[in-house]
Amino acid sequence: MLQDIMRTQILGLALPVLLALGGCATPQQETAGSWPAPTLHHQKPLLIAHRGASGERPEETLAAYKLALEEGADCIEPDLVMTKDHVLVARHDTYLSLTTDVADHPEFADRKHLSKDAEFPNREDWWVADFTLAELKTLHAKQAFPGRSKAYDSQLQIATFEEVLQLATTSKTKSGHAVCVYPEAKSPAYHTSIGLDLTDAILGELHKFNLDKADSPIFLQCFEPAWVKAVKPRTKLPVIMLVANKAALDAALAYPGAPFWDGIGGTHQLVLNKDGSSTGVLEAAHKRGELVHLWTYRNDAPPYPPQSAQDAEKQALALGVDGFFTDFPATGRKSIDDFGAGK
Repeated sequence: MLQDIMRTQILGLALPVLLALGGCATPQQETAGSWPAPTLHHQKPLLIAHRGASGERPEETLAAYKLALEEGADCIEPDLVMTKDHVLVARHDTYLSLTTDVADHPEFADRKHLSKDAEFPNREDWWVADFTLAELKTLHAKQAFPGRSKAYDSQLQIATFEEVLQLATTSKTKSGHAVCVYPEAKSPAYHTSIGLDLTDAILGELHKFNLDKADSPIFLQCFEPAWVKAVKPRTKLPVIMLVANKAALDAALAYPGAPFWDGIGGTHQLVLNKDGSSTGVLEAAHKRGELVHLWTYRNDAPPYPPQSAQDAEKQALALGVDGFFTDFPATGRKSIDDFGAGK
Protein backbone atom coordinates (compact mmCIF):
# COMPACT_ATOMS: atom_id res chain seq x y z
CA MET A 1 0.00 0.00 0.00
CA LEU A 2 0.99 3.61 -0.41
CA GLN A 3 2.15 5.74 2.47
CA ASP A 4 -0.82 7.05 4.43
CA ILE A 5 -0.67 10.60 3.09
CA MET A 6 -0.50 9.49 -0.54
CA ARG A 7 -3.27 6.94 -0.04
CA THR A 8 -5.50 9.66 1.40
CA GLN A 9 -4.91 11.81 -1.67
CA ILE A 10 -5.59 8.96 -4.08
CA LEU A 11 -8.81 7.94 -2.35
CA GLY A 12 -9.96 11.51 -2.96
CA LEU A 13 -9.47 11.27 -6.73
CA ALA A 14 -12.35 11.60 -9.15
CA LEU A 15 -14.01 8.33 -10.15
CA PRO A 16 -12.46 7.88 -13.60
CA VAL A 17 -8.97 7.55 -12.19
CA LEU A 18 -10.05 5.32 -9.31
CA LEU A 19 -11.94 2.89 -11.45
CA ALA A 20 -9.29 2.76 -14.12
CA LEU A 21 -6.64 2.14 -11.46
CA GLY A 22 -8.61 -0.35 -9.40
CA GLY A 23 -9.36 1.96 -6.48
CA CYS A 24 -11.82 1.12 -3.71
CA ALA A 25 -15.35 2.48 -3.67
CA THR A 26 -15.83 5.82 -1.95
CA PRO A 27 -18.77 8.22 -1.54
CA GLN A 28 -17.20 10.39 -4.24
CA GLN A 29 -17.35 7.45 -6.63
CA GLU A 30 -20.99 6.79 -5.90
CA THR A 31 -21.83 10.42 -6.64
CA ALA A 32 -19.73 10.53 -9.80
CA GLY A 33 -21.27 7.23 -10.95
CA SER A 34 -24.46 9.06 -11.90
CA TRP A 35 -22.73 10.83 -14.83
CA PRO A 36 -25.39 11.41 -17.51
CA ALA A 37 -23.57 9.74 -20.42
CA PRO A 38 -22.50 6.16 -21.22
CA THR A 39 -18.88 6.30 -20.06
CA LEU A 40 -17.28 2.94 -19.32
CA HIS A 41 -18.21 2.99 -15.62
CA HIS A 42 -20.74 5.87 -15.74
CA GLN A 43 -18.02 8.04 -14.21
CA LYS A 44 -17.23 11.69 -14.76
CA PRO A 45 -14.69 12.01 -17.60
CA LEU A 46 -11.10 13.03 -17.01
CA LEU A 47 -9.82 16.40 -18.17
CA ILE A 48 -6.25 15.84 -19.39
CA ALA A 49 -4.01 18.85 -19.97
CA HIS A 50 -2.18 18.13 -23.23
CA ARG A 51 1.46 19.08 -22.61
CA GLY A 52 0.03 21.29 -19.86
CA ALA A 53 -1.97 24.39 -20.70
CA SER A 54 -0.03 24.46 -23.95
CA GLY A 55 -2.42 26.85 -25.64
CA GLU A 56 -1.34 29.58 -23.23
CA ARG A 57 2.23 28.70 -22.19
CA PRO A 58 5.13 27.02 -24.00
CA GLU A 59 4.34 23.33 -23.96
CA GLU A 60 5.79 20.76 -21.54
CA THR A 61 7.05 23.41 -19.11
CA LEU A 62 6.36 23.54 -15.39
CA ALA A 63 4.51 26.82 -15.96
CA ALA A 64 2.20 25.09 -18.46
CA TYR A 65 1.49 22.26 -16.02
CA LYS A 66 0.87 24.63 -13.11
CA LEU A 67 -1.56 26.72 -15.15
CA ALA A 68 -3.38 23.57 -16.27
CA LEU A 69 -4.02 22.62 -12.65
CA GLU A 70 -5.21 26.14 -11.85
CA GLU A 71 -7.66 25.87 -14.76
CA GLY A 72 -9.17 22.61 -13.53
CA ALA A 73 -7.23 19.78 -15.17
CA ASP A 74 -7.41 16.34 -13.53
CA CYS A 75 -4.29 15.08 -15.32
CA ILE A 76 -1.13 16.64 -16.71
CA GLU A 77 0.56 15.00 -19.68
CA PRO A 78 4.35 14.97 -20.11
CA ASP A 79 5.74 13.44 -23.29
CA LEU A 80 9.04 11.76 -22.41
CA VAL A 81 12.30 11.63 -24.35
CA MET A 82 15.82 10.95 -23.09
CA THR A 83 19.01 12.97 -22.96
CA LYS A 84 22.52 11.80 -23.81
CA ASP A 85 23.15 11.25 -20.10
CA HIS A 86 20.00 9.13 -19.68
CA VAL A 87 17.68 11.68 -18.07
CA LEU A 88 13.98 11.78 -18.98
CA VAL A 89 12.79 15.21 -20.07
CA ALA A 90 9.35 16.49 -21.05
CA ARG A 91 9.40 17.15 -24.81
CA HIS A 92 6.85 16.20 -27.41
CA ASP A 93 9.51 15.85 -30.10
CA THR A 94 12.83 14.04 -30.26
CA TYR A 95 14.15 17.23 -31.93
CA LEU A 96 14.48 20.71 -30.47
CA SER A 97 14.08 23.48 -33.05
CA LEU A 98 10.29 23.74 -32.96
CA THR A 99 9.87 24.24 -29.22
CA THR A 100 13.17 25.77 -28.02
CA ASP A 101 15.62 28.53 -28.91
CA VAL A 102 18.41 26.06 -29.75
CA ALA A 103 18.97 27.74 -33.13
CA ASP A 104 19.99 30.92 -31.28
CA HIS A 105 22.85 29.13 -29.50
CA PRO A 106 26.00 29.26 -31.66
CA GLU A 107 27.77 26.90 -29.28
CA PHE A 108 25.43 24.13 -30.48
CA ALA A 109 25.56 24.90 -34.21
CA ASP A 110 27.59 21.77 -34.94
CA ARG A 111 25.02 19.51 -33.26
CA LYS A 112 22.55 19.92 -36.11
CA HIS A 113 22.33 16.81 -38.31
CA LEU A 114 19.98 14.49 -40.15
CA SER A 115 17.76 12.33 -37.99
CA LYS A 116 18.44 8.81 -36.80
CA ASP A 117 14.76 8.60 -35.80
CA ALA A 118 12.88 6.60 -38.44
CA GLU A 119 9.84 8.80 -37.89
CA PHE A 120 11.76 11.82 -39.27
CA PRO A 121 14.20 10.31 -41.83
CA ASN A 122 14.91 13.51 -43.75
CA ARG A 123 14.78 16.05 -40.95
CA GLU A 124 17.92 18.02 -40.17
CA ASP A 125 17.68 19.34 -36.64
CA TRP A 126 19.09 19.32 -33.12
CA TRP A 127 18.19 16.09 -31.30
CA VAL A 128 17.52 15.72 -27.58
CA ALA A 129 19.60 12.54 -27.41
CA ASP A 130 22.73 14.47 -28.44
CA PHE A 131 22.51 16.81 -25.44
CA THR A 132 23.20 16.36 -21.74
CA LEU A 133 20.64 17.64 -19.28
CA ALA A 134 22.98 20.46 -18.28
CA GLU A 135 23.19 21.59 -21.90
CA LEU A 136 19.42 21.39 -22.37
CA LYS A 137 18.91 23.52 -19.26
CA THR A 138 20.70 26.39 -21.05
CA LEU A 139 17.91 26.43 -23.66
CA HIS A 140 14.53 28.10 -23.28
CA ALA A 141 11.14 26.89 -24.41
CA LYS A 142 9.03 28.72 -26.97
CA GLN A 143 5.47 28.53 -28.23
CA ALA A 144 5.33 26.15 -31.19
CA PHE A 145 1.93 27.12 -32.63
CA PRO A 146 1.48 30.21 -34.82
CA GLY A 147 -1.19 32.55 -33.54
CA ARG A 148 -0.62 31.72 -29.88
CA SER A 149 0.95 34.10 -27.40
CA LYS A 150 4.74 34.38 -27.48
CA ALA A 151 4.80 36.34 -24.21
CA TYR A 152 6.52 33.54 -22.31
CA ASP A 153 9.08 32.60 -24.96
CA SER A 154 12.70 32.53 -23.75
CA GLN A 155 11.62 32.55 -20.09
CA LEU A 156 11.04 28.87 -19.27
CA GLN A 157 13.37 25.88 -19.07
CA ILE A 158 12.90 22.32 -20.25
CA ALA A 159 11.50 20.23 -17.38
CA THR A 160 12.67 16.79 -16.33
CA PHE A 161 10.20 14.00 -15.61
CA GLU A 162 11.40 14.11 -12.02
CA GLU A 163 10.46 17.80 -11.81
CA VAL A 164 7.01 17.07 -13.26
CA LEU A 165 6.42 14.31 -10.72
CA GLN A 166 7.65 16.57 -7.93
CA LEU A 167 5.13 19.21 -9.01
CA ALA A 168 2.33 16.63 -9.22
CA THR A 169 2.96 15.06 -5.84
CA THR A 170 3.20 18.42 -4.05
CA SER A 171 0.09 19.86 -5.74
CA LYS A 172 -3.62 19.18 -5.86
CA THR A 173 -6.21 19.70 -8.52
CA LYS A 174 -8.52 22.69 -8.35
CA SER A 175 -11.12 20.47 -6.70
CA GLY A 176 -8.62 19.31 -4.07
CA HIS A 177 -7.79 15.85 -5.43
CA ALA A 178 -4.44 14.19 -6.12
CA VAL A 179 -2.94 15.13 -9.48
CA CYS A 180 -3.07 12.45 -12.16
CA VAL A 181 0.02 12.21 -14.41
CA TYR A 182 -0.32 10.76 -17.91
CA PRO A 183 3.19 10.24 -19.36
CA GLU A 184 3.75 9.22 -22.97
CA ALA A 185 6.76 7.18 -24.02
CA LYS A 186 7.91 8.94 -27.19
CA SER A 187 9.56 6.84 -29.90
CA PRO A 188 10.79 4.04 -27.62
CA ALA A 189 12.07 1.95 -30.56
CA TYR A 190 14.22 4.87 -31.72
CA HIS A 191 15.61 5.33 -28.24
CA THR A 192 16.43 1.63 -28.00
CA SER A 193 18.22 1.80 -31.36
CA ILE A 194 20.63 4.41 -29.97
CA GLY A 195 21.16 2.65 -26.66
CA LEU A 196 18.65 4.48 -24.49
CA ASP A 197 15.98 2.62 -22.47
CA LEU A 198 12.82 4.63 -21.90
CA THR A 199 10.96 1.83 -20.16
CA ASP A 200 13.32 1.23 -17.25
CA ALA A 201 13.73 4.97 -16.81
CA ILE A 202 9.98 5.71 -16.72
CA LEU A 203 9.16 2.86 -14.37
CA GLY A 204 12.16 3.77 -12.21
CA GLU A 205 11.08 7.40 -11.79
CA LEU A 206 7.54 6.34 -10.89
CA HIS A 207 8.92 3.87 -8.33
CA LYS A 208 11.08 6.62 -6.83
CA PHE A 209 7.91 8.64 -6.15
CA ASN A 210 5.96 5.57 -5.00
CA LEU A 211 3.65 6.01 -7.97
CA ASP A 212 3.90 2.49 -9.37
CA LYS A 213 1.11 0.96 -7.30
CA ALA A 214 -2.25 -0.15 -8.69
CA ASP A 215 -4.01 2.79 -7.03
CA SER A 216 -1.50 5.41 -8.20
CA PRO A 217 -2.99 8.27 -10.26
CA ILE A 218 -0.96 7.38 -13.35
CA PHE A 219 -1.69 6.30 -16.92
CA LEU A 220 1.06 5.14 -19.30
CA GLN A 221 0.60 5.69 -23.04
CA CYS A 222 2.42 5.06 -26.31
CA PHE A 223 1.80 4.83 -30.06
CA GLU A 224 3.97 1.72 -30.48
CA PRO A 225 2.08 -1.57 -29.94
CA ALA A 226 5.33 -3.41 -29.22
CA TRP A 227 6.07 -1.08 -26.29
CA VAL A 228 2.52 -1.26 -24.93
CA LYS A 229 2.63 -5.07 -25.05
CA ALA A 230 6.07 -5.22 -23.42
CA VAL A 231 5.33 -2.78 -20.60
CA LYS A 232 1.91 -4.17 -19.67
CA PRO A 233 3.17 -7.18 -17.64
CA ARG A 234 5.79 -5.01 -15.95
CA THR A 235 3.39 -2.62 -14.28
CA LYS A 236 0.18 -2.52 -12.28
CA LEU A 237 -0.66 0.83 -13.88
CA PRO A 238 -3.18 1.17 -16.72
CA VAL A 239 -1.61 1.33 -20.18
CA ILE A 240 -3.24 3.20 -23.07
CA MET A 241 -2.75 2.29 -26.73
CA LEU A 242 -2.52 5.49 -28.77
CA VAL A 243 -3.80 5.37 -32.34
CA ALA A 244 -3.83 8.11 -34.94
CA ASN A 245 -6.76 6.76 -36.94
CA LYS A 246 -8.93 3.71 -37.63
CA ALA A 247 -6.22 2.06 -39.72
CA ALA A 248 -3.79 2.33 -36.82
CA LEU A 249 -6.39 0.91 -34.41
CA ASP A 250 -7.04 -2.01 -36.75
CA ALA A 251 -3.29 -2.63 -37.00
CA ALA A 252 -2.94 -2.59 -33.21
CA LEU A 253 -5.87 -4.99 -32.82
CA ALA A 254 -4.22 -7.30 -35.35
CA TYR A 255 -0.97 -7.33 -33.36
CA PRO A 256 -0.28 -10.76 -31.79
CA GLY A 257 -1.97 -11.03 -28.41
CA ALA A 258 -4.05 -7.86 -28.80
CA PRO A 259 -5.78 -6.26 -27.09
CA PHE A 260 -3.16 -5.96 -24.35
CA TRP A 261 -4.10 -2.51 -23.12
CA ASP A 262 -6.55 -0.93 -20.69
CA GLY A 263 -7.78 1.79 -23.00
CA ILE A 264 -7.29 3.51 -26.32
CA GLY A 265 -6.34 7.10 -27.00
CA GLY A 266 -7.50 8.45 -30.32
CA THR A 267 -8.81 11.46 -32.15
CA HIS A 268 -12.29 12.97 -32.14
CA GLN A 269 -12.58 11.80 -35.76
CA LEU A 270 -11.90 8.22 -34.65
CA VAL A 271 -15.19 8.05 -32.74
CA LEU A 272 -17.37 10.70 -34.39
CA ASN A 273 -18.16 11.41 -38.02
CA LYS A 274 -18.48 14.96 -39.31
CA ASP A 275 -22.27 14.74 -39.17
CA GLY A 276 -22.09 13.89 -35.46
CA SER A 277 -22.90 10.21 -35.85
CA SER A 278 -20.82 7.60 -34.06
CA THR A 279 -18.23 5.55 -35.94
CA GLY A 280 -18.86 2.69 -33.51
CA VAL A 281 -15.26 2.66 -32.24
CA LEU A 282 -16.08 3.96 -28.75
CA GLU A 283 -18.91 1.50 -28.25
CA ALA A 284 -16.72 -1.40 -29.38
CA ALA A 285 -13.93 -0.36 -27.02
CA HIS A 286 -16.32 -0.09 -24.10
CA LYS A 287 -17.69 -3.54 -24.94
CA ARG A 288 -14.11 -4.86 -24.62
CA GLY A 289 -13.86 -3.09 -21.23
CA GLU A 290 -11.50 -0.40 -22.47
CA LEU A 291 -11.44 3.28 -21.59
CA VAL A 292 -11.53 5.79 -24.44
CA HIS A 293 -9.58 9.05 -24.11
CA LEU A 294 -9.60 11.47 -27.04
CA TRP A 295 -6.95 13.94 -28.25
CA THR A 296 -6.44 16.80 -28.89
CA TYR A 297 -9.08 19.51 -28.49
CA ARG A 298 -7.79 22.96 -29.41
CA ASN A 299 -9.77 26.19 -29.34
CA ASP A 300 -7.79 27.41 -32.35
CA ALA A 301 -8.03 24.16 -34.35
CA PRO A 302 -11.36 22.35 -33.82
CA PRO A 303 -11.68 18.85 -35.29
CA TYR A 304 -14.53 19.63 -37.68
CA PRO A 305 -14.60 23.38 -38.40
CA PRO A 306 -16.64 25.55 -38.35
CA GLN A 307 -17.90 23.65 -35.30
CA SER A 308 -16.14 25.03 -32.20
CA ALA A 309 -13.82 22.96 -30.05
CA GLN A 310 -16.21 23.30 -27.13
CA ASP A 311 -19.13 22.01 -29.18
CA ALA A 312 -16.96 19.08 -30.29
CA GLU A 313 -16.03 18.35 -26.66
CA LYS A 314 -19.69 18.28 -25.65
CA GLN A 315 -20.47 16.02 -28.61
CA ALA A 316 -17.78 13.58 -27.43
CA LEU A 317 -19.05 13.79 -23.86
CA ALA A 318 -22.55 12.90 -24.99
CA LEU A 319 -21.20 9.86 -26.82
CA GLY A 320 -19.61 8.63 -23.59
CA VAL A 321 -15.91 9.46 -23.84
CA ASP A 322 -14.03 8.65 -20.62
CA GLY A 323 -11.73 11.65 -20.87
CA PHE A 324 -10.10 13.99 -23.33
CA PHE A 325 -6.87 15.88 -23.90
CA THR A 326 -6.95 19.62 -24.51
CA ASP A 327 -4.45 22.45 -25.00
CA PHE A 328 -6.95 24.75 -23.26
CA PRO A 329 -7.96 23.21 -19.91
CA ALA A 330 -10.21 26.10 -18.89
CA THR A 331 -12.40 25.44 -21.93
CA GLY A 332 -12.37 21.71 -21.32
CA ARG A 333 -13.35 22.15 -17.67
CA LYS A 334 -16.28 24.36 -18.68
CA SER A 335 -17.40 21.78 -21.27
CA ILE A 336 -17.41 18.98 -18.69
CA ASP A 337 -19.06 21.05 -15.96
CA ASP A 338 -21.71 22.43 -18.31
CA PHE A 339 -22.49 18.98 -19.71
CA GLY A 340 -22.77 17.52 -16.24
CA ALA A 341 -25.13 20.31 -15.27
CA GLY A 342 -27.30 19.72 -18.33
CA LYS A 343 -26.34 22.95 -20.07
